[in-house]
Amino acid sequence: MALGWRRKREDDGRRDIPEPELPPAADLVVTMLNEDGTEEEISRVGMPPHEFYGMRANAAHQRLGPEHPDTLRAFRDYARALTHMEGRHEEARERLMALVYTQSRTLGYVHEDTLTTAADLAGLMHVTGELGKSEEVWRSVWTSRAELLGPDHPHTLDSASSLAAVLEDLRREPEAAALRRDVLERRRRLLGPDDPAVLSATSSHAAALVKAGHWAEAERELRSLVARLERRGLQDDDTGLAARANLGAALCRLDRLDEAEAVMRSVLTTQQRTKGPAHPDALTTRNNLAAVLHAREHYAEAAHTLREVLTLTTQHKGDSHPDTLHARDNLANVLIDNGDHEEAATLLTRCHTDYTRVFGPHHPLTRTAAERLAWLRDNSS
Repeated sequence: MALGWRRKREDDGRRDIPEPELPPAADLVVTMLNEDGTEEEISRVGMPPHEFYGMRANAAHQRLGPEHPDTLRAFRDYARALTHMEGRHEEARERLMALVYTQSRTLGYVHEDTLTTAADLAGLMHVTGELGKSEEVWRSVWTSRAELLGPDHPHTLDSASSLAAVLEDLRREPEAAALRRDVLERRRRLLGPDDPAVLSATSSHAAALVKAGHWAEAERELRSLVARLERRGLQDDDTGLAARANLGAALCRLDRLDEAEAVMRSVLTTQQRTKGPAHPDALTTRNNLAAVLHAREHYAEAAHTLREVLTLTTQHKGDSHPDTLHARDNLANVLIDNGDHEEAATLLTRCHTDYTRVFGPHHPLTRTAAERLAWLRDNSS
């Protein structure tokens, strides 16, 4: 039986997409008014972001009313702060949904304030693994921004890139690659070939080519990009590391395993030093290094690497997140080839159940997991 490899994203797919940024938080400052009219600071207390934005939102609510645009923007900032807190994602989601509803009613849906909130909601849904809902909202934001701002506006292109990232996680690689190519061409035409946003979009497009099976084209594009970044001394910044990691993934698919492993290990060393071993980028690179080790039949090392990836991904994203499912699937593949069929069957049974829930019973991932389980049953000896 030919066993496939379920990779995590070769790249995180979001290099050219800025995360929602919080305005800079302020300290709580106590002052005394002097007789000459000047103020003298008595004390300054740092506040957690969610407390600061919560106070500011409540103040706007009391001063301006519940549906004033400034009040709604203040509550959006509060929801954004919640998205950065462990255990507050569900509250952030509910608040963002309520804000989209209120802004749609008072401002209209095709309004930049409403669409910004909807984009925050779509991004949170992606992070928490609600891929189908995230796709629906991102597609709506993208088409509405194209209508409001034009198809070449940076916000429109950001939305298209975010939608492509979701499509990649849904394993609709050709559709994602076409969208990435369109974003790249528009950014290049508007900004020129050497703008940072264009370089980042180039890396993301090449990663999409790898996922879609266009490995030779991806390698050519990535080698050119890596050379340009090296000439600028940017080989170890985020875009440079992503491009090099994507090149390693393309080389693995092209069965040039020695070079692929060398590239992956070099990238991983830098990522672990600069970002830490549990950073999502480092986990993705470790996952793809395990794919190289698997292809080289170094099963014990590949399994050890994937156990670490699965443990850390579960800790950071939860037991049922799509990234956790793929890490579990990858480990099962290695264990099958290593002869550990009983543990592999346990992992694949869980994968099949979760793939059915997340992607549906007819998705290729679901069907492939079922086929592997059937193969294991037929070859249990």
